[in-house]
Amino acid sequence: MEILKDLFDEKIIKIINLFIDNPEKNYFLTDVANLTKVNITTTFRILNKLSEKGFLKTKIIGKVRFYQLDQNEKTKELMKLLKKDDDPLQKFIEIIASHPRSKKIILESKEGNSARLLVVGDFLPQEKINKLVQEIKERYNFRINYVELSESQYIKLREFKNYNLEQKIIWERQKS
Repeated sequence: MEILKDLFDEKIIKIINLFIDNPEKNYFLTDVANLTKVNITTTFRILNKLSEKGFLKTKIIGKVRFYQLDQNEKTKELMKLLKKDDDPLQKFIEIIASHPRSKKIILESKEGNSARLLVVGDFLPQEKINKLVQEIKERYNFRINYVELSESQYIKLREFKNYNLEQKIIWERQKS
């Protein structure tokens, strides 16, 4: 990490770390500038460059442009460079995603050393998931609370008007 700080502008590293630490969040320009304490003009320039290079995805709602980490091979490599690949939540996602009956993982909330998740899938191995949660708690001091939902339960929950699950999906199986 120190080598990267020597090679890259500290402002870029601050902005990249904000998105890596909160991959599920959408930010708009002033959010990023305020949270990283980087001048708004510089923040705008950096966000545009990161979007052009495929590290961030953008979404425009009305007149506001939102930025979010684009979780792809480029960002995974960047996380390795920044030593952010040892993320307990990412470990959980990778292992759950490897199960063929898992459909998606939704981040309900994340605060400090804990996260609340909805795991959508049918007949997932409960014992293995509980063991994984315990291992993560012991190794990283990170607590994962999860609820398993079947595909039909997820669809019913999604139909609630004030409960937008689509924005909180942090992993989804690609349909083949």
